[in-house]
Amino acid sequence: MTQRHTPTPWDIAAHMTYTIADAQGRVIASTRTLSFLNTEEAISNARFIVQAVNAHEALLAALQVLVVTPHILYYLEANDPMALEQARAAIAKAKGG
Repeated sequence: MTQRHTPTPWDIAAHMTYTIADAQGRVIASTRTLSFLNTEEAISNARFIVQAVNAHEALLAALQVLVVTPHILYYLEANDPMALEQARAAIAKAKGG
């Protein structure tokens, strides 16, 4: 997959809004407290975005290995084909499909 986004890891920088920055401190995105969100929820949202972004490559790689590992593939095909399809769908979604 060609990387077009800002390289990870990303982190949270608290300013007037809660910003998401790359490893060099460049702001990538920001969240702010809206009238229906409290500060704790805004910070949690920013943390969730950062965790998802930073875990993306490792989770995708692990899932890709699992669906091609012969004994795991054999087990899933025989015992839980729905889980195998979900894994393949998750891989496609993570790749932008």
